[in-house]
Amino acid sequence: MITEQKLKSNVDFGLIAKKSSEERVLELLNKLLLYGSFFYVFCLSTSIITAYFFGYSIFTHYISDLGRKAVFPFSWSHDAFCVFAGLISVPVTFSFNKKLKVRYKNSKHSLLFSKIGLVSGVAGNLGLVFVGIFSLDRAGPGQIYHGISAFFAFSGIAVSIFFFSLNIVLSHECNLKKLGAYGLVVPLVLLFLYCVVVTPILEWLFYYSIIAFLLALDCYVFKNTH
Repeated sequence: MITEQKLKSNVDFGLIAKKSSEERVLELLNKLLLYGSFFYVFCLSTSIITAYFFGYSIFTHYISDLGRKAVFPFSWSHDAFCVFAGLISVPVTFSFNKKLKVRYKNSKHSLLFSKIGLVSGVAGNLGLVFVGIFSLDRAGPGQIYHGISAFFAFSGIAVSIFFFSLNIVLSHECNLKKLGAYGLVVPLVLLFLYCVVVTPILEWLFYYSIIAFLLALDCYVFKNTH
């Protein structure tokens, strides 16, 4: 009996130790993803400031112009940042989907909304990777490669934010209602305005509205351990 109890105790201790080890690894991964997201924003902002000294302006130049060597001599850095951001955003999107499903009591259609948000988000993340690969200097005939990549990047991430936000707003227990309302309104309004009046500043505002939502959700997903 004593031997069986001791054996069981050792097994339980082993499982607890293994779980604790896995939790530490997951916590480290979450921190790396969170810091990676902020690192991308820092790099993007640094690129804008640096490009300013070469005549670049968010009022006269589009985001993709950072990937044109004739406009920004360090265009390769912008391309690399896009690839980096797209790659780290894939596991981030999966984390969003898992956290929103586990954390809250789901609404009737929230599982469907989460799946749509996940699929469109991953498509948008991969689109961002290809924006870096097919920059304006490597855009293909008629800039078709770059155009398709940018379309998937912007539309995929925008649709993902909309459905994740819809899931947040409709969930019965959720303390992110304000963020969900923001995700449902602000990016879509700016996207609509950009489609009506195609100007660089509206594209930048739309892009930063996306970044603001994702960083806020990043902080919640990767720092909230309750």
